[in-house]
Amino acid sequence: PTPIGNRLVVCPTWEEYEQKPGQVVMRLDPGAAFGSGTHDSTRLCLELLQEVLKGGEQVLDLGCGSGILAVAALLLGAKSARGSDIDEVAVRIAGEHAALNAVADRARFAVGDLAKGITGRYDVIFANIVADIIVRLAPDLPGLLAPGGVVITSGIIDTRAPEVEAALQNAGLRIASRRDSGGWVGL
Repeated sequence: PTPIGNRLVVCPTWEEYEQKPGQVVMRLDPGAAFGSGTHDSTRLCLELLQEVLKGGEQVLDLGCGSGILAVAALLLGAKSARGSDIDEVAVRIAGEHAALNAVADRARFAVGDLAKGITGRYDVIFANIVADIIVRLAPDLPGLLAPGGVVITSGIIDTRAPEVEAALQNAGLRIASRRDSGGWVGL
């Protein structure tokens, strides 16, 4: 089991964990798709999520992988989550993780290429991918973001952070917070 931030614990399905008061435990089968909570970029996103999530948000996870970010958001109080990934296996695994954590009724995962075909406005948008893809995606983010919404992004090697920050700012977004861990950056 891996504690992340002040409330979340990511626990592999085969491990026992005694939940402490105030903790939210997310069950996960690591290894089936990217996103087990142990990589710095995923952890950075989950830490930032816990700082901004108030409850009742609509969440979009672009490049959802295992679904860890969307499922964690639901467990921590988001109203609904939508995720997309180009990998059919990742989408299937994300759905399985939502079911395993009893949030499948509030989660939708589909095969898709980033924001292509996505409509609506979201309070929290995740993009835990790589710098090149985030730079390419940046112009699409403001149109998907609800007023007062937050984009949480990582998968950014520290040497590429200035380029990603510039792309996000050029798209009209403001960098409100930056976290660094193990050579990775979360914005």
